[in-house]
Amino acid sequence: MEKKILIMFTVAALIALASVSSTWAYASFKIYGYTDKPQYKPGETGTLKIWVYNDGTEDLILKNMTLYYPWHNIIWGGNETLVPTADTVIAPKGNYSTTTRFTIPNDGRATDGNIRIHVITNDPIDDEYLPLNVANPPVSTAFENMDNIITLFSALVIIALVGIIGIIFTIYLTARRPKMVWAEEPKQQ
Repeated sequence: MEKKILIMFTVAALIALASVSSTWAYASFKIYGYTDKPQYKPGETGTLKIWVYNDGTEDLILKNMTLYYPWHNIIWGGNETLVPTADTVIAPKGNYSTTTRFTIPNDGRATDGNIRIHVITNDPIDDEYLPLNVANPPVSTAFENMDNIITLFSALVIIALVGIIGIIFTIYLTARRPKMVWAEEPKQQ
């Protein structure tokens, strides 16, 4: 009987030990990345470097990464899905790195913001945000139609000069006009 109790106790201890050791294992990862330049102009092409670091104690299977750029829209697009080779396993304290290229749009969609990196693995899913700076020249409506302002100012100067010349001419003519002499009219008979 004592052997049965000892065997049962040993089996229970092994089961408890197996379940306790599995609770210490966890899957976790961090996402890191950067762009090759601190700022871009519309139309420029850039490079994005990404690392997925396994800081957990279990292997991770990387399924895919989706990049959402600041100009992302359901109609225009602006996202990119990177699918690694099949069964890309990231060991504990190991990492997976990749590089991708992107182009800043030439139109009004080119704005500052964050690149959202959405990573899907066999267990956890995580997002990371990287800043992306786009240099947009300031739009000033005061100087937008400067050619029209110059045309209107030129017309105003011409009108003012014509007016001044007219006033001078009038003064000249009034100063030079012959004086009127009042004389009686001859009487009619």
